Amino acid sequence: MEYVRCDISGVHVVTADGEAHTDMTLSAIEEKTDLVRCHRQCLVRLDMVREIKLLDNGLGEIQTRSGKTVAVSRRHLRELKERIGLR
Repeated sequence: MEYVRCDISGVHVVTADGEAHTDMTLSAIEEKTDLVRCHRQCLVRLDMVREIKLLDNGLGEIQTRSGKTVAVSRRHLRELKERIGLR
């Protein structure tokens, strides 16, 4: 598992090979795992982060080890960078 995202159709666990639907909520997954919230609609495994790209508008994007892109909100960017060890 690289990250978990939610949209109107539900919560999806994303791996390097694809994704699968789950009945759990993002909050429940966040409580039971070591995934970190990077956006209102996304959780990410820190050890799967290859890099964080900072965007002009104060947002960010995570590039995962398999090359997938995950949004990072302004609200969660600072904490995420601290947890990874960036300043």
